[in-house]
Amino acid sequence: MGNSINNINVLTSDVVIACGMGAGTASEIALALKANKQVILLDNDQESKLFFKKLSPENVYIVESVEQAIATAKTILS
Repeated sequence: MGNSINNINVLTSDVVIACGMGAGTASEIALALKANKQVILLDNDQESKLFFKKLSPENVYIVESVEQAIATAKTILS
């Protein structure tokens, strides 16, 4: 399936939670933002946080813990 799995993951999601930052994760985040999906970013890399937040400030939520990610997802989905 190659990279199409990233599209399937994103387009079938109501909200995307991204942990860490590899090429595949960055691709999924970008696809999610293109599809106007909400993205919760759980990552320690400041450059990644700034880059994605700048791309779509209204759709990117930056959290510091798994608990915050879950709470943010619940808020978005309610």
